[in-house]
Amino acid sequence: MKQSKIDMESDKLKNLIEAVLLASDEPLSINKIHKVLNSKTKVSKSDILSSVDDLNQEYEDKNIEIMQVASGLRVQAKDEVRDYLKLMFSERTPRYSRALMETLSIIAYRQPVTRGDIEAIRGVSVSSSIMRTLNDRNWVRIIGYRDVPGKPAMFSTTPEFLDYFGLKKLEELPELPATKEPINYNLDLESNSLKKSEKSEDYDEIDNDNDNDSENLITDKKITPTIN
Repeated sequence: MKQSKIDMESDKLKNLIEAVLLASDEPLSINKIHKVLNSKTKVSKSDILSSVDDLNQEYEDKNIEIMQVASGLRVQAKDEVRDYLKLMFSERTPRYSRALMETLSIIAYRQPVTRGDIEAIRGVSVSSSIMRTLNDRNWVRIIGYRDVPGKPAMFSTTPEFLDYFGLKKLEELPELPATKEPINYNLDLESNSLKKSEKSEDYDEIDNDNDNDSENLITDKKITPTIN
């Protein structure tokens, strides 16, 4: 009888965690899940982690999984059903220009970088519309200002960037090819974005970036952290 009660409580906890993750429109950290569940029932973080492992085991024969990304956990479709999902979301998935993806890749691999660094690598001016889009998507942020004349802003990626592309940390980025030839920074980052696009509300097509636009970055965010 006691074991049966434990099993019931375990099943209830798994169902609660599953419901919370499915209802959320963003990844949830273990601390956040614990705070939500602990407000109504006593549960430990180790219990939550154990239940997440149990859920993933139950999902082995299903086409969904619990994935850990930079900001926490989320339920998403597995890669095996990507082709089916493409049919559903092909008209709503945002499409980005090659110039934008190259700029984002340079920031991801060379961060922190200034706008001048990006222009030196790409050989063309960085469009203000590109930087505005990256800022609006909250994929990049200003982390400080380089101590040179003009004090140019230095950019890095954000946890939201990692979440969107299904990464837990920057070390999971695809390795750059070991070659002396010019590096193509337009890497296939978009291949991981389909999973996130299922819950995305931003389906605007973005394909009008102009590489010759060299205006200053337009941003509403004032971020000036201290650089050690």
